[in-house]
Amino acid sequence: MSQARGSADELMRSGGLVRVPHALREYTNGQDEVLLEALDVASLLRSLDATFPGIRDRVVDETGQPRRYVNVFVNEDLVRGDF
Repeated sequence: MSQARGSADELMRSGGLVRVPHALREYTNGQDEVLLEALDVASLLRSLDATFPGIRDRVVDETGQPRRYVNVFVNEDLVRGDF
């Protein structure tokens, strides 16, 4: 497992590619990858949810923490934190 080099608020240079697992593709109309512009993981999740309503609640809990079964990577580094 990779160690995170920065915080979850680390800027993403050109947006983010979200790889959607099979269990969440009902929210993305079957798309397995979604490209969105965002400055950080939190804004990426807001953008994802604005485009595909309801998906954010499946990724993070009510406190903004990633659910146990969710891994978030930024440039191949695993990140944890409030999103």
